[in-house]
Amino acid sequence: MVNKKKQWAISALAFCLGAGTLLAGCSGKDEQAASSPAASAAAGQASASADPYDKLPKNVSISTFDRGAVSSDQGTYENNKWVKWINENSGINVKIIPVPRNQAQDKLNVLIASNQAPDLIWEFDRSYIGKLVSQGAIQPIDEYIEKYSTSYKKYLNDNPDLKPFLTFNGKMYAVATKRDTVANHGMWIRQDWLDKLGLKMPTTVEELIEVAKAFKDKDPDGNGKADTTPLVGSTTFDIYSAMFAAFNNQWYLENDKMVYGALTDRFGDTMALEKQMYELGLVDKEYMTDKNFQRAIQLWTTGKAGIYAGNWNLAAVMTDFLTNNPDANPVPLGPVTTKYGKFGLYQESAPFIFVAFNKDMKNPKAAVEYLDWMMDKGWKPLVYGEEGVHYKDVNGVAQTIDADKQKKEVSYANEYAVLRQVTLKPSDLLIKAAPDALSQRIAKLNQLSLETVTKDTFRRDIPYQPNFTEFNEIQTSMKPFLDELRAKVTMQGSQYTAAWGLEEIRKEWKRLGGDKVTELAQQWYDSNKASFK
Repeated sequence: MVNKKKQWAISALAFCLGAGTLLAGCSGKDEQAASSPAASAAAGQASASADPYDKLPKNVSISTFDRGAVSSDQGTYENNKWVKWINENSGINVKIIPVPRNQAQDKLNVLIASNQAPDLIWEFDRSYIGKLVSQGAIQPIDEYIEKYSTSYKKYLNDNPDLKPFLTFNGKMYAVATKRDTVANHGMWIRQDWLDKLGLKMPTTVEELIEVAKAFKDKDPDGNGKADTTPLVGSTTFDIYSAMFAAFNNQWYLENDKMVYGALTDRFGDTMALEKQMYELGLVDKEYMTDKNFQRAIQLWTTGKAGIYAGNWNLAAVMTDFLTNNPDANPVPLGPVTTKYGKFGLYQESAPFIFVAFNKDMKNPKAAVEYLDWMMDKGWKPLVYGEEGVHYKDVNGVAQTIDADKQKKEVSYANEYAVLRQVTLKPSDLLIKAAPDALSQRIAKLNQLSLETVTKDTFRRDIPYQPNFTEFNEIQTSMKPFLDELRAKVTMQGSQYTAAWGLEEIRKEWKRLGGDKVTELAQQWYDSNKASFK
């Protein structure tokens, strides 16, 4: 019996030696344990749970707005010292995909349709992100943020009021940080022209018209020629719309019922004011075709216009204006009262930039890592430049050292800082500005402007606009229709009244299925209003 057992052992040993150490059964106890069914299953689970993105290249492409601000000696939006700095410091290989600012959404749509869109797509416009959700062009990111993020996840936990803005159909489709200020649009008026003509600052729409008439007819620049234009700017119709609380791309509440802005009587009055200003010669005759606003800027900066409708902070435009007209005295002009009351000029909602993830993105983990880096370290140099070169720290506020140098070498890099942690108080503006006299003068004006535009609240009846396919489709169809109709009402004579235009808008809305869209919008509001603050 013993001999048989000995003979079996010798045979088994020979088999093991022949097979080598590949057979775990011929090894020690630890190896034998590893060969058990439970161990095999655990090994399989470990393999399955390995992160699929860990071995992929850390490549991320991202859109950016091309505003024509990169001088030739600085490079291009795709290739400059700041793009190189991003790649060297973020640990991510980042590719910039510029899109023209004034045609950004159209360009992005083409890139998406041709499967050439960047991994990260961003816009200021939440409704555009909503359209991409409806089209299936972007993907939910809740899981990515939860699994891969540290910095942004903490920021979102600290700012939970952002979450509803980032959520569509119950899922999170974008990241965003808060704006430094919600102020956006503003108006400027030549106080020196008011003083010369003995006029008071206008406070009603009627007074605004009378001041504009005087700026047109009474030679406020004193050159003996009728060559001044009362009102110019890049936000003219938006200024009218804000003062009448009638934006054509927003929903309003009337007795707790959702009403699309372009269908309201107030929108008819907005068009009536636009037509009146045009027919009286109180605006530039070419303002509706001045798509890049270069003519408006020229009229203002050369001292030929009395009121500028633009942003609360005119930056370069005001620099050129005061350089050309050092004796001028531009001051902020607040919104004027209409028969509906007084409403603030356009202000943004809290989120700054909405950054969405392309559905075909190859490495979302790398994208989250890039955004976390931007939150922690990336944004500040991109906004302010190099400390000691472009700015110095003054009690926690970045003070510009040389305005021209900062403008040339840093200003365009703002476009890359899609997430940032910064707030702005009016008092900060004087500290932030370069110490030269012109920069300090502009900073004082901007401080007064920021205080002026935030005194009156912009009418926003709901915190954000509804997002559903039917609304997105009808809004897309209505936009060119509204643009053409406004041009007809404004420029083509008395037969095309604002009342006629409003009736045409209501007919077109109905023809496109607007009644159903209004019904769906009401359902959306009733379902979500409890969460609105």
